[in-house]
Amino acid sequence: MLKRRTLLSSFAAAGLLGTAAACSPSSDGGDGGSGGTGGSDAGGSTGGDKGTLTFRLWDQNAVAAYEESLAAFTEASGWNVTIDVVPWGDYWTRLPLDVASGDAADVYWMNSANYIQYKDSGALLDINEVIPDGAAQWEQSIVDLYTRDGGLWGVPQIWDSIALFYNKALVEEAGVDPSALAFDPTAETDSLRDAGTALTVDGAGKHPGEDGFDVDSREQFGFNSQADRQAIIGPMLAANGATWQEDDQYTFASPEGIEAFQYMADLINVENIAPSAADTNENGDFTRDLFTQGKLGLFQSGPYNLLPVADGVADSFEWALAAPVAGPEGPKSLVHGVVAVGNAQADEAQQAGITELLTWLGSEDGQLPLAEKGVSFPGHVDAQEAFIAFWDEKGVDVSVFVEAAKNAAEADTGARANAGLTAAIPIFQEVFIGRLTAEEGIPQAQEEGNAAMAE
Repeated sequence: MLKRRTLLSSFAAAGLLGTAAACSPSSDGGDGGSGGTGGSDAGGSTGGDKGTLTFRLWDQNAVAAYEESLAAFTEASGWNVTIDVVPWGDYWTRLPLDVASGDAADVYWMNSANYIQYKDSGALLDINEVIPDGAAQWEQSIVDLYTRDGGLWGVPQIWDSIALFYNKALVEEAGVDPSALAFDPTAETDSLRDAGTALTVDGAGKHPGEDGFDVDSREQFGFNSQADRQAIIGPMLAANGATWQEDDQYTFASPEGIEAFQYMADLINVENIAPSAADTNENGDFTRDLFTQGKLGLFQSGPYNLLPVADGVADSFEWALAAPVAGPEGPKSLVHGVVAVGNAQADEAQQAGITELLTWLGSEDGQLPLAEKGVSFPGHVDAQEAFIAFWDEKGVDVSVFVEAAKNAAEADTGARANAGLTAAIPIFQEVFIGRLTAEEGIPQAQEEGNAAMAE
């Protein structure tokens, strides 16, 4: 697995930790290289006689599954498909240039924070016109996420929600029930803070609050509170009754939002049950790596970390999943999805092939390899059982992610969502590291984020 970096960690490296575009076990998909679209030819399918289509994505870990799927597509349709992998770090720089020059792939991956600007420019096919009644096959929350102005602007491929990974031995030893964790910023303490305290241990075996506890010698941590938009910020804001945005404008600086942000920061700087933001602001995978090393009891994250956790833990300890931590409004989960979009500007000769390819990529047969290889939850609802079965064989019940998706927080949408996040996330990081209070920083983040989206 190339560097084992999730999309969230790529944002961390760019100063954009948690910017709402995960849905992928790895973000470093490919090595750049040559080719008309600036990516790397990662394979695809051959043997057809109708011509060749191009399919761009950013995750090398999905390539083997797509190769298997596209081989069946070529046999059935006669169209060859070349897979073009452009790594996440280059993807959103190259894509607008390729769209502007007319060199975009026939079909390519898209996320929720970017699709509206391409849809508004006329670059994308309306899937409702290409695959009439197709939306009924796909995960409804992802269909809703990519529905705008009466059209559907992508075929759901993979999706994720949020759940709580936990170390069975550590929670048992600490007497923690991971299925019954909740937070309440208005209370003196709550079950999350109590659990985190019981799970956090310094070099002398002391817990936070005990005489002589040394925060700098902590060898084990309780919970991964960090400036992670998808796994922590989104779910905990919504669980505290705060909204993220309305009509493409941020609204998170409400009293409930400020309260939730301060609570998340206090888990780090006051309760001492989460690692320092000096580490997590710079490395989005820091807490995941602590978890795989057996040094973190509770790790809230998404299915994009299933394979890295399974590989990292191996047989060193047993782990399982529970619902995300609940708040006053219950448990909430941020749901994201990656879609395959059709190039509306492709040559007329390619359009028939694009329609056939999009139809295949949206079908159960087309998505089964993604599920059977454990890449992620597939967008087609009938293929999801294969993904669940893959993890069942490994002793992990991932159906908790399906349940979590039923209580979804707001995802990032808008033509300039990435610009807004680029402005807001560094200020969130200042709050998490303790250099700004939430009362100071969160209104500033909202103001600067909204200004960036309005430019």
